[in-house]
Amino acid sequence: MIMNMKQKYVFALIAVLSGLTATAQSFTSYDAFNFTNTQLNGTARFVGVGGAMGALGGDATTMFYNPAGIGIYRSSEITASLNVHWNNNTIGNCGKNVFTTANLENVSYVGQWAIGASKGKTNGLIGISFGASYNRVRNMDKNGSYSHSKDYSKSQFLARDSYNQDKQYLNKDNFNNNAIGYRAILGYETYLTDIDENKYSPENPFIYKSYYDAIGGGGVTDNVFFTERGHIDEFAISLAGNVSDIFYLGMSFVCDFMDYRRTEDYGETFVNGCKMNTSNTLNARGTGFTYKVGFIVRPTNWLRIGGAYHTPSYYRESSSNYSSAQADLKLPITGERKNIGIDTPISSENGYINGPMKALGSIGFLLGKYGFIGIEYEWANVSGMVIKNSYGRVNTTMNEQTKGFFCDTHTARLGLEVKPIDEMSIRLGGGYTTAPMKEEAARLYYSTDTRFDTHYINYGPSYNVTAGLGYRIGRHSLDLAYIWQVNDGKYYEFIGNDDSSVGPTFSVSPMSYHNVRNQIYLTYSVRF
Repeated sequence: MIMNMKQKYVFALIAVLSGLTATAQSFTSYDAFNFTNTQLNGTARFVGVGGAMGALGGDATTMFYNPAGIGIYRSSEITASLNVHWNNNTIGNCGKNVFTTANLENVSYVGQWAIGASKGKTNGLIGISFGASYNRVRNMDKNGSYSHSKDYSKSQFLARDSYNQDKQYLNKDNFNNNAIGYRAILGYETYLTDIDENKYSPENPFIYKSYYDAIGGGGVTDNVFFTERGHIDEFAISLAGNVSDIFYLGMSFVCDFMDYRRTEDYGETFVNGCKMNTSNTLNARGTGFTYKVGFIVRPTNWLRIGGAYHTPSYYRESSSNYSSAQADLKLPITGERKNIGIDTPISSENGYINGPMKALGSIGFLLGKYGFIGIEYEWANVSGMVIKNSYGRVNTTMNEQTKGFFCDTHTARLGLEVKPIDEMSIRLGGGYTTAPMKEEAARLYYSTDTRFDTHYINYGPSYNVTAGLGYRIGRHSLDLAYIWQVNDGKYYEFIGNDDSSVGPTFSVSPMSYHNVRNQIYLTYSVRF
């Protein structure tokens, strides 16, 4: 893959970022998206119709989408949902990795008070609904692996990443030196990089050469395995009002909690039989809040129109990271054998991330006692995500990259519920979301940071298909739903380089990324 101008821009920025310290905020645009992106989740009824209930309401999950939806309630309700989730992850031509989990997905309470209707009042404020709910809006659990042959090496990336860093400081005694990057130290200490004497000049004395280039290149076989564990949870307190059975207004104050862990083992075997291996573990946690407001209008008995607005999710993030590198190499000039391993200390940092702002519009058609049809559109301002350092200062460079490489997303959801008999409901749904980033997007690296996870994924559009069944006996309901969601993209191990003045030139070929998320939901609810 030949680097385009935007990818050249990424590496040009590295020289600027080299002047930043490792204590500066080092969360990337890809982190911001990963830590704030949500998925379709909720009660089995809500999921069964693809989440297209923003104008229809009457389900506890709507307080996370359009809080006016709980204003539709005519009685109080308690719900609890269980979820079985299995994630199929495939990279390149390798077999898929399957990981299965089971969770408590949703617990909700909606209390309804007919303050006007109980007195025979039909105009003005006739009902108030209060909601309290927990909802898991993202399950991050998955495994991944790949192995393939290529004509480039991670040692080339380390050589390029070490540009302009003084070799006298590239040793384990300088892990606490904020002007020196951990990747540069690990590469130099394990002989994966060295000064390129052919490119030495007084103006640029620290240009590095990779071990791969020193032995004359050739084929490389890699072997990589990673695990990701984590989730994003939301806790909502909601209030909604019913005005004349025509207007429904609602608001939700939502607390967000994110917990994420990724471990990776990355190995390469060179053409001469020598090997390198790196590993990295990243732990991240975040707490934040979001405010959501919405409305529903019922101009006729068969039509409802809804809209909602979500502020950005304001997260305070903390992370810890540690890495290691191991190399068993035969030096190309002396023939000396080197088998060296080095570990970094644990590094921690804090910062702030603002997730996307969202706006939703929806329409619902009631089919009398026979069911409904829901249609919904959602806009998310992904390109407007904001990254700040631990002092609350905006990271201008990273935010400019977000605006240049990430795209606002557009989601369409469609759902249908049919009631062949009063007690039973049959549900179908589906959704489609546009790509959150441009095809040429590339990760921006801090050359002085502490992280060794160099991969990034450029996601394409995603889509889902849902189905469900519901059965009600008096005040009690039992609902079952299934969701099948697909997300494709391009997986990059790291970024290439075509500027020979700062290090070895090489191109990185992306691998196909195919993720299929399957979930089964079971919800019990009781109204009173």
